[in-house]
Amino acid sequence: MLPFIEFEAKNVERAVTKACDALKIPRDQLKHEVLSFGSTGIFGLVGIKKARIRVAIPGIQKADAAPCSEGNSAPPDDELVENAAIQDHSQKSESKSIDMESSMFLDSVDRGRLVLQKLVDSVTSDAEIVVKSSNKQIVYTIRGGNSAALIGKRGQILEAIQYILKKIVNKSSEDRTRIIVDIEGYFSKRQDDLQKQASRIAEKACQNGKPVVIGRFNPQDRKIIHIALKNDRRVKTQSMGEGYLKKIIVLPQQTHRQEPLTPAEP
Repeated sequence: MLPFIEFEAKNVERAVTKACDALKIPRDQLKHEVLSFGSTGIFGLVGIKKARIRVAIPGIQKADAAPCSEGNSAPPDDELVENAAIQDHSQKSESKSIDMESSMFLDSVDRGRLVLQKLVDSVTSDAEIVVKSSNKQIVYTIRGGNSAALIGKRGQILEAIQYILKKIVNKSSEDRTRIIVDIEGYFSKRQDDLQKQASRIAEKACQNGKPVVIGRFNPQDRKIIHIALKNDRRVKTQSMGEGYLKKIIVLPQQTHRQEPLTPAEP
């Protein structure tokens, strides 16, 4: 029975090339079996699996073996196979240690920075990330690059990036950390705009004596509006609808306990 060696790479094609180079075997003579085709995961960041092949090592024919002197003898076939197996095992061990280091020993801040940089680089270039962190919150600020492409229409791209980053950073942590991704002050500007909008709507609801419906907002924007009007005793706020995006209704306190009134347009 022929001995086997397993090779790993990003995909099957690279694994075959790696085997041919390591064993000095022409591609058309390489006998191999595909054990795994591998997986690129999500954005090349999560769930990555390498392709793996099993290669049969043909024995070196005695007639082809060149005579060797006693002082410079070539290693026998078994030794070649053993050395190759040891080398492959060493490479696997080193790869595993690197994976462990990146997944276990990097803290949440550094892990998030690494993931975010890869996401940003896939959209634009020449962008850098500045991090500010506390016990319960990590703020990643992106500077440079194509900010419009990273923010998207109404911040949808930025929101998606933040959602993915939050899932990855908190994946192996028991304590949930609030993750904020900001691009050139967009988050602060957005927060200010929503707070001003909330104040205007509260004034209108109080003047008209009728509830006012606004939105549709994502959870983060809804939270900003609810907090902005939390201490305003003249009004109350409620979310309306189902799903990820919801509307917000602002109700004057004097109508809160009465029959529902027809909402005024914002």
